Amino acid sequence: MFSFSAVIVTRQIVLCATSSVDDWPISRHDAAQTGFSSSKAPKSTIVQLWNFTIETNALSTPKSPAVVSERVYACSDEYGVCCFEASGGTKVWSFKPEAEMDFDYSPTVIDGRVYVGSDNGQVYCFDASTGNKLWNFSVGSYDLWTTVGIPVSSSVNIAEGRAYVGALSGTLYCLDAASGERLWQFSTGTREPENNLVSYPTSPAISEHGYCYVNNVNGDIFCLDATSGALVWNSTVEARVSADLVVDGFIYFGSSDGNVYCFNASSGTKIWNYTTWYNAAGPSHSYHWGNSVSDPAVAYGHVYVGSSDFDVFCLDALTGEEIWSFSTGGIVNPPSVAGGCVLAGSYDGNLYCLDAYSGAEIWRIAAGVLSLVNSGGSAGSPSVAAGVVYVVGNGVLSAWGTSSPNPQSTPTATPEHTPEPTSTALVIAIVILVAIGTIALIVVIGAGLLVYYRKRKH
Repeated sequence: MFSFSAVIVTRQIVLCATSSVDDWPISRHDAAQTGFSSSKAPKSTIVQLWNFTIETNALSTPKSPAVVSERVYACSDEYGVCCFEASGGTKVWSFKPEAEMDFDYSPTVIDGRVYVGSDNGQVYCFDASTGNKLWNFSVGSYDLWTTVGIPVSSSVNIAEGRAYVGALSGTLYCLDAASGERLWQFSTGTREPENNLVSYPTSPAISEHGYCYVNNVNGDIFCLDATSGALVWNSTVEARVSADLVVDGFIYFGSSDGNVYCFNASSGTKIWNYTTWYNAAGPSHSYHWGNSVSDPAVAYGHVYVGSSDFDVFCLDALTGEEIWSFSTGGIVNPPSVAGGCVLAGSYDGNLYCLDAYSGAEIWRIAAGVLSLVNSGGSAGSPSVAAGVVYVVGNGVLSAWGTSSPNPQSTPTATPEHTPEPTSTALVIAIVILVAIGTIALIVVIGAGLLVYYRKRKH
């Protein structure tokens, strides 16, 4: 499924950029959902560090793993929520209480806790170290799901001690992140009685200025007060959309009408839109997945998106002008950005690393399999932490980097001490100076004694 989620970019990007090694705690990296990490990215001699099969019959779109404190967290139909050692891929714990229960969205790991929603209507919070359940919250049920509850429709976002999550009932919930207590809820749409469908919310995004941006699949865009849930403004696009991305007072999102949009973050008025090639020329392939643009990533003054026409686009964040584009062999999942690179997984099974400024291909790896009619085999949206790329493809979680993925933190052997040429020269120079000084001192003392004895003779 070609997914949409909120993205917000504020000065939070600057704060992230102050660290050389950056965790990836949520599907789109941060509460603002920027898709950007200050981590380095491997640019040469890319090798697979480890892999673990988390799903033997992958059918759904791969979920982005979370990477925090040298552990990797992922969701799969087979293991549920699972935790691995980042260094070698050893499984630490997993949680799946019911065989038919699935976790359809990426986990979020904040302050030693893992947050994730299930398709049986539960939002869970676990201890990140042990996997012990701390609390769960039910998003309710209605006629269509009388026994298992309403599926959660988004990843959980965390900001200022509050957890935000959407449900297929059309409701966005705000919970206390510590206790799971409901603080407020907001309806993003109403149910259609004839087919029991709702305009459910996408993944919410939170700005550092205290606003929550969330959209529904009918194209409605909402700006809420993140503390109270009060509506600030709303707008509409005639297509399925992601939620807003905010940078310097603007919001960005992709849509199912082939456009990337830029809106004013304060008022909700449209500033510009960029129309991808699909609208102008039709699909360049025979696989009709609709005319969708992925969740964006924002970095370096650019907006990066993938499209259902197999392309990655880089746009100027202020004007919407196309900077470059790159064609893959399949639909492109939401790209991630780190270390001057754009990392994009495709339905052709490859994970691509592109130069963020020119679009030139740096490398590609087979992280999945060709899956033009089944998204489960595709290379998913990657996560980047400490110079290592983590990605799920065809049910396999894998880590990719160099043979020494983190040179700054990797211990090195202490060599036996061998004086360098410069050190030897320095020692010789000091010896010469000391010798000259000694000779000079002897000369001075001798001259003084000579004068003394001459005076005594007289």
